[in-house]
Amino acid sequence: MKVEILSPVGSPKSLKSAVENGADAIYFGVSKFNARRRAENFNFEELRDAVEYAHDNGVRVYITFNILIKNHELPEFFDNISDAYSRGIDGIIIQHISFARMLKDAFPDLRIHISTQAGITNTYYSDVLSGADRVTLPREFSLAQVRDFVLKTGINTEVFVHGALCFCYSGQCLFSSFLGGRSGNRGVCAQPCRRRYNNSYLLSAKDLCLAGRIPEIIESGVSALKIEGRLRSPRYTALATRVYRLSVDSFYAGTFCLPERELKELALEFNREFTEGYMFGAQEIISSESPKNRGVFLGVIEEDTTLKLSENLSVGDGVGIWTKDGIDGAVIKQIEKGGKSVAYADTGDTIKLFIRVEEGDRIYKTSSKKKTQYAPVKPKPKIIMPRRSMQRVLIPTIENTESNGMEILAKVYSKEDVKGALNAGANSVFYSVFAPDFQESNALPYIPRILSDSDAKDAIRNLSSKKKALPNNYHTLSTIKKLDNSEELVLLGNMGLISVLSNTHTVYLDYSANVFNDIDMAFVKRYGAIPIVSPELNLSEMLEFKDKNFAVLVHGRPVLMSTKYPLEESSLRDDKGFIFPVRREHNYTQILNSLPLGFFNDITKLRGISKIFFDLSDGNAERIIRQYKEVLNGKTVKKSARRKHTRGHFSRGVE
Repeated sequence: MKVEILSPVGSPKSLKSAVENGADAIYFGVSKFNARRRAENFNFEELRDAVEYAHDNGVRVYITFNILIKNHELPEFFDNISDAYSRGIDGIIIQHISFARMLKDAFPDLRIHISTQAGITNTYYSDVLSGADRVTLPREFSLAQVRDFVLKTGINTEVFVHGALCFCYSGQCLFSSFLGGRSGNRGVCAQPCRRRYNNSYLLSAKDLCLAGRIPEIIESGVSALKIEGRLRSPRYTALATRVYRLSVDSFYAGTFCLPERELKELALEFNREFTEGYMFGAQEIISSESPKNRGVFLGVIEEDTTLKLSENLSVGDGVGIWTKDGIDGAVIKQIEKGGKSVAYADTGDTIKLFIRVEEGDRIYKTSSKKKTQYAPVKPKPKIIMPRRSMQRVLIPTIENTESNGMEILAKVYSKEDVKGALNAGANSVFYSVFAPDFQESNALPYIPRILSDSDAKDAIRNLSSKKKALPNNYHTLSTIKKLDNSEELVLLGNMGLISVLSNTHTVYLDYSANVFNDIDMAFVKRYGAIPIVSPELNLSEMLEFKDKNFAVLVHGRPVLMSTKYPLEESSLRDDKGFIFPVRREHNYTQILNSLPLGFFNDITKLRGISKIFFDLSDGNAERIIRQYKEVLNGKTVKKSARRKHTRGHFSRGVE
């Protein structure tokens, strides 16, 4: 079966662009429950006509329901899916792994795709993907990892081949959320990665372009090639779709070649400079000068203010002027070549432009007066979709469950803080299994959130070694209430290992698991796991949970980003003066919030929730935990001690 080209449709205008230029499938949003809420999207009245138009041209339709859902939103969310299903869609894209099985049971003929937002970083996840028909792999995967995932899991897989790159692993970004309440996990990211830090755009990634790698990608066994860009123009959708349609078709014809003209026009429409990304080991994926559109490079202004063209240029074209002081723009009103005024100059010509430039300025063409009009691609065979009736998703009944006891849980980052947290009376203290001195510590294991297959094997091996090396007084030191003599406790950042570890361990899931509602709770409870719920939930939303046997992050610096990119800076300072610490966790980098979270006296408002979690990257574990124990014993923390902390989303929550 040939690989599918999946194109973005951010508005009704982009629908025709994708279909006429060769998309095999399209994806778009029809409600507020999608990860591009700022796109124009569709309404339900428009949906049936859009589906009919796509199906008449042999194009499948996938609807994005790929954000985190709160408890009070569950009925509306599932009603929206039922409504979309009745209008003939082919599939949906979701972030919650916990929804997959129940949706597949409700709609057996509906394709259930797991979004890249779910953060499937290794093949161990295959055990928790029941009900899923396809998984979108992380952009951080190498080609070898893609090939390995396909071979080991047998799951239908999709990879991004073009468009914007997130700096952070998808689904793990809280930067926009904590800066201004606009959550990427809720579809309203404000793109703080495109802002300046340390006077440079250190987090602004280039645009992905893998058109030249189509043979290797198809031969890896993937099922679909996904183009990013629901916030971009209909012309971008048309050109991107056409580039990959022609590239893929030439591969299957045995004459692979790149459509150079269409690719140049695509670059002109929008690019932040292209990269082949992590899949093909690109050494530099960041474009630190600017997050803006590059267009097509024309050349560098010479000493006599002439320009030797790398591409053609016409009067009426727009240009970007990249100077040492910033970026300016202009529309070309006059071109001089050989002392004569001309309307057009070709590649290789030396010309003079009558715009304000200096020697060394770089010139890019950002728009063209002439836009090529391409003939529509021949339609594919019509898709016949049987008429469907409206049917409802049966939301499972969740029993009211109280927390099964008071627990103080702490994750620490040094052996000294292991001792301090235990001295202060923490019930369970976790320390990374990859820390050099983990084996010698009296800590319980913490397994980091981003793991490849080999990382996962190493983590499991370290758990086994630790168990053999535990001191005789280990359980007294950590004051653990064991369920039986064979079980140990582990703090798990990567949910892929939950099915493996649940046989031998009581699993606490770190807040990287994005547990957001009671269905998530019921899902992890099948494995006996106790989650730390998402720090994006406010107090009232946490109290809405029927099952309250979870923990809450009450103190510490939330991880705003986890990135594969090797940031060299120890901290990032934005233009407002806020400083964000940077640290290394295992083999990836994390950016932390500028202020530590501190609930302090407010933990008494967590009625019925009796497990509290500390993420103590700043140290001082013993002092901080003692402060909170005093609050639990009826004392209050003075205002002076609460300064330089934030309550995060405790009151406000996210949109």
